[in-house]
Amino acid sequence: MKMKRIFLTVVFLGIAGCATKPITNDQAKEVPAQRLVDPSLTTQRDKTGPVVIKRDDGLRGSICTVRVFADSKPVADLKSAEKVTLYLAAGEHVFSAQGTGACYGGLSGQAGKVSEEKTLTYRIGLGSVGDFAIYPEAF
Repeated sequence: MKMKRIFLTVVFLGIAGCATKPITNDQAKEVPAQRLVDPSLTTQRDKTGPVVIKRDDGLRGSICTVRVFADSKPVADLKSAEKVTLYLAAGEHVFSAQGTGACYGGLSGQAGKVSEEKTLTYRIGLGSVGDFAIYPEAF
């Protein structure tokens, strides 16, 4: 009975350790310059609004990067607990995420309206079937 309890505890801890968890914009680290595909979108200009796209923290899927797209243009490759801050023209845009390498999966997208007055925030998390997805975020 004691061995069964130990086994179940180890299994539970293993599963819990693999879960990803949302993080705040302040907790996320800015993606390094060498993983920016299009750095021109990360420069603040007149008549642009900020968009933060961040990746959840956690071990699950951490061996992979996630390619971030803005209006079908590749922007950056994020690792766990990283973010990219984009400055886009005000108006409607589509933001997408897709796992790369060993975690290659389907493309997930969200539409959003960028404004100069408010930061638009999205998070990328790993779904229950192993696909990366992008979600609107309030933190």
